[in-house]
Amino acid sequence: MTNERNTAYNSTYPKGGVSCSKDSLVVNQTLVFQIKFYGKSPALRVAAKRYARSGFLFSNILRIRMKKLIQNFPLLSFVVLNYVISWTFLYPCYRILLAAPDDTFPPLSLIGLIGAYGPSFAALMIVAILHGKEGVRVLLKSFSKWKEHPGWYLYAILFPAVLYLIAALAHGHSLPDIKQGLQNIPLALLIAIPFGPLGEELGWRGYFLPELLKKHSTVVSTIILGFVWTVWHLASFTYPGAAIPSFLGVGPWSVSLYLCEIMAESFVFTYVYLKTRGSLIIAILLHAGFNASANIAQGFFPSLSDPSAGREGVFVTYIILTGVTALGLALLSFRRTE
Repeated sequence: MTNERNTAYNSTYPKGGVSCSKDSLVVNQTLVFQIKFYGKSPALRVAAKRYARSGFLFSNILRIRMKKLIQNFPLLSFVVLNYVISWTFLYPCYRILLAAPDDTFPPLSLIGLIGAYGPSFAALMIVAILHGKEGVRVLLKSFSKWKEHPGWYLYAILFPAVLYLIAALAHGHSLPDIKQGLQNIPLALLIAIPFGPLGEELGWRGYFLPELLKKHSTVVSTIILGFVWTVWHLASFTYPGAAIPSFLGVGPWSVSLYLCEIMAESFVFTYVYLKTRGSLIIAILLHAGFNASANIAQGFFPSLSDPSAGREGVFVTYIILTGVTALGLALLSFRRTE
């Protein structure tokens, strides 16, 4: 007669382990470690209950500590979460696009849309953790602020393009093709809106700027936002034209120019934000206007598509004009509101 020995398949619970026959099973069923177990062994039942209690306690402690951390550092938490979400999806998206054959579009690159909406996702998550459903409702209510003077809509759409047109004229480009340029504006804006403005503004101007203004002056708040916004584009630096114009390449000079551009634009955004009582619709259109300004200008001046047309000079002049005009308007407004 031979003696068969039962193998211990699970010995991870109390001190010394528990010998479980192979017809007994312990399953980690959910994130809160709710345990479903089968078998007749009392020791197994006691071990599973201890495991469930300890797992549940650990998850609660972790959740409470994370919430406490976010409560103590809400703005830093937003920035970190924003960067993590955006870079996790944008960088692989750009690598996929660069590796794809010419004139093809790999569907997997659409994961970049998740990264493009990183600021909004981060804002919704932080607000939901801190203020619950009511806080999310209030945040989303920013989209309902559309009853502004029509002039602000025209300003948001045309102001960036007008500056680019002036920069092109300053560099000796011929008289613009008015008809072609005007026809190009709607398409340029429609292409720009989903891939940046719509995905970012709930985070930047819907959450981040208002929270900064509670703690800092308008100038300091704008500078902080401008710097954080510039760093957010790091993943986009890896794809030509996604952030830095493709004719510049990526280097200290182009990154410095881009920082100046974003900082100047941030002052325009803050100025418009204050004047329109935090309208996200206007902010989205202004963002689209800035993103589409070069393409709109190219519609008026087809010569700008020529690599030898001095595009870098036009771009630098555009940044200077944006900075001078925006800072003049913004600082006057900030001085009256502080």
